[in-house]
Amino acid sequence: MLAFFLLCCCAAANWIRGVEPDRQSLYQPDDDGLWACLGNPEIKISFDRINDDYCDCPDGSDEPGTSACSLGQFYCANEGFKPNYLPSYRVNDGTCDYDLCCDGSDEPDGKCPSRCAQMKKAWDEETAARNAAIAKGLAKKAKIQHKAHKQQTKLRYEITQLSSEIEKLEQELYGLNQLQAPTEKESAIISVFEQLDSSLERLSLQISEKLQQLNSKRHNLRNLEEILETMSNEYNHNFNDPAVKAAAQAFQEYSVNQGLTKDEKGTDQASEVETLFANLQSQLKDSEAEIRKLAGREDEDENELFDFKSTFKAMVNSFLGVSKRHQKIPSTRESEKRKKEIEEELKRLRRDQQTKEERLNKDYGPHQILMAMDDCIVDKIGDYDYRLCFVEKVEQIDRNGHAVRIGRFERTEFDEEKQQLKLIYEHGDKCWNGPVRKATVLLECCEKDTIVAVTEPEKCEYTLRVKSPIGCFEPDEV
Repeated sequence: MLAFFLLCCCAAANWIRGVEPDRQSLYQPDDDGLWACLGNPEIKISFDRINDDYCDCPDGSDEPGTSACSLGQFYCANEGFKPNYLPSYRVNDGTCDYDLCCDGSDEPDGKCPSRCAQMKKAWDEETAARNAAIAKGLAKKAKIQHKAHKQQTKLRYEITQLSSEIEKLEQELYGLNQLQAPTEKESAIISVFEQLDSSLERLSLQISEKLQQLNSKRHNLRNLEEILETMSNEYNHNFNDPAVKAAAQAFQEYSVNQGLTKDEKGTDQASEVETLFANLQSQLKDSEAEIRKLAGREDEDENELFDFKSTFKAMVNSFLGVSKRHQKIPSTRESEKRKKEIEEELKRLRRDQQTKEERLNKDYGPHQILMAMDDCIVDKIGDYDYRLCFVEKVEQIDRNGHAVRIGRFERTEFDEEKQQLKLIYEHGDKCWNGPVRKATVLLECCEKDTIVAVTEPEKCEYTLRVKSPIGCFEPDEV
């Protein structure tokens, strides 16, 4: 028991002021009562010269509890709170350094009463408030993250839909181009129709010529009939002029037989036209056979490939004036119009798709959270208002409302050590007689978005401290 008491007394006697418990073992004398400087073990001093207010060791290790050595560090136990270190030159200077030594151990006993209990309480309250703020910030951040995820999902869906629309339009455009690019076989078939077109043209001219001749003869005949009828009705029967009498008698016989004569002439004219149509029908049959042969469908039902009755009727009606002449391919104009519409629509859809893909692939921070930060905040710092649009720009606004763009959003950076997200803004307006402006936004955890400070460490290079939910991070989140 006595031995234990003596050991404790010895330990207490050798307890060195200003040295932390884990390093007390370094301050023990050797068998000769000497002690070696920690940084210079070749230098040995008497153990009782430790903390004698005189610096013997170059590293200051012999004066941990005094201000004799400027390089030393004084250990503050701060019972009930957090231990800390104080620069040796502040020891015994007559000032209570409660910011580092809340227990007052840096000054002689009794000069600085301990404030560790009060500081611990304040620290606990501050920590609780900070943790509560972080919890609220993280809760708000979770909502923002959910919104960002939904936007990403929506963008991917829209890009997929655009790809589908583009593919359909490309297929339609390919089909139209194929229709307008006839094969060798199709070209031969078109040539046959062009020959028919030429034949119908000749037939139209012949019919028109015959009709003109017929109308002219009918006109002359009516004039002659009127003259002879007048003479037949009005000549004097008592006047024996054989020639006149013969002419009148001949006209009367003509009048009796004129219906028959007209029918015969009409039959002749009709017969001539029918002959022309018969020739065309024969040519159509030959053309049908040739087209079937070119198409490789000679054994098909004759009505399956072409309806020549309706085709022939439409062609004849066209040449007789019943309907307007069509162009070679009636759908060509509509096809060209549709092609232009498709090409314009494809340009628009591809631009839209590219914009959405660029937005989806842009760096918007961890988990693309900034994708949901599409709003702006404005706060007054000093003489200026500062507007921060997270994914767009940073602006400085003077009292007259004139805005200068400090930078456009480019990318994010994450400081792993500090667990801090940084937003980088570049390519701002050029400073007068200086470089182009740019900014770095340092995000701090808070439930609400607020610009709290703006500095300009280098000319036209700004640093903004901004509190925001997206600045909140759990230790294992990133």
